[in-house]
Amino acid sequence: MAKKREKKKSKNGDGAFRVHGNGIEYRFYYKDEYGERKRKSVTGTDEAECLAKADAWLEEIEMRRQGVNTWATVPDILYERHKADFEMNYVKEQGYGRNLDTVRRIEKSLIGRVPITEIDEKQMEMFLKELTRYSNSVISKIYRQVRLAFQIATEKGVIRKNIMLSRNLRCPRSQKEDVKVKGLTVEEQKRLTDVLETKTPPKGRNDYRLQLFIELYSGMRMGEINALRKKDIDFKKKVIHVRGTVTKGVDDRIFIKTGAKTCTGVRDIPISKRLEPYLKEALKKQQNNPEGLVFYDYNKGSIITTAQVNCYYHRICKAADIPCMGQHALRHTFATRCIESGIPAVVLKNWLGHKDIHMTLDIYTDVFNSMNYDAVDKFDEYVDSI
Repeated sequence: MAKKREKKKSKNGDGAFRVHGNGIEYRFYYKDEYGERKRKSVTGTDEAECLAKADAWLEEIEMRRQGVNTWATVPDILYERHKADFEMNYVKEQGYGRNLDTVRRIEKSLIGRVPITEIDEKQMEMFLKELTRYSNSVISKIYRQVRLAFQIATEKGVIRKNIMLSRNLRCPRSQKEDVKVKGLTVEEQKRLTDVLETKTPPKGRNDYRLQLFIELYSGMRMGEINALRKKDIDFKKKVIHVRGTVTKGVDDRIFIKTGAKTCTGVRDIPISKRLEPYLKEALKKQQNNPEGLVFYDYNKGSIITTAQVNCYYHRICKAADIPCMGQHALRHTFATRCIESGIPAVVLKNWLGHKDIHMTLDIYTDVFNSMNYDAVDKFDEYVDSI
């Protein structure tokens, strides 16, 4: 039978000690976050350890009374923050949707269902090692979100120490090599266009050939092409007004976002002689649809997504016997042909809708470098002429 001992008080309550096995048990009363009186027991090797545990428990209860969720997980904290940011209009629906996609990945991970108060450096290190199976871009998004959760938890007093500030918990690197999308060679482009001109899709299937030709000869993003409306195409001024893009929002809702992918994405693109007939054919084939779009999935009655066009593009590449890195390669092909034809980088930057000239130069470094020797010949010709 356990021996009773005198009552002693902790900082936040009072109770009684008794011998329990090889240690000490301390029983005390407290009021929970709902104001109800309850009893709690803690054990330790001595009275001091018991009192320390009791004080920690009572401090946690006090935090809960103040509205601090000490049982919150990393996803709980992030869901709350992103929802608030969306409701306060700090992020639009497409950004909110992307953030939720990242949080769902965390939710399925090693730390996804563990209260943030219980995550230590060892657990976090194991979690970060697991991330190496993703691409570097995905890893970067997840890592930033986890750091944000710990920052919020620290500011709210949920945790005392932010372990994500440790030098040992750096952003991991992917086991996969970064895949750099390149433009098609002249020969590959010819094989591709030959197949696009001759290979018609089976009856009842959607035909995405015109979108692919438009991307190849304008450099527009596929989301921008699928968001085109008749008013965006001005044959008199010979320009395409890029004013929207197809995007994904909350619960994978597909919609047309007013404005392009970036702030510089809203732009005018010149209509070349090679591009013009494909635009005219697209307008000729356009039918009435709820969105008033030039391109629309009349079979499903929905907006066309980039993923749909990508699937079709893979089949075309196979038929043309060329490597397939996704239809975005056609945008790179357009840029490559522009550089080869001598179009200045600053002009190309505007056509592509890049934020700054450095982005254009960085993405197409290999193409610009390949022009070095020809550039020297042009320099010699110019100097000789004067």
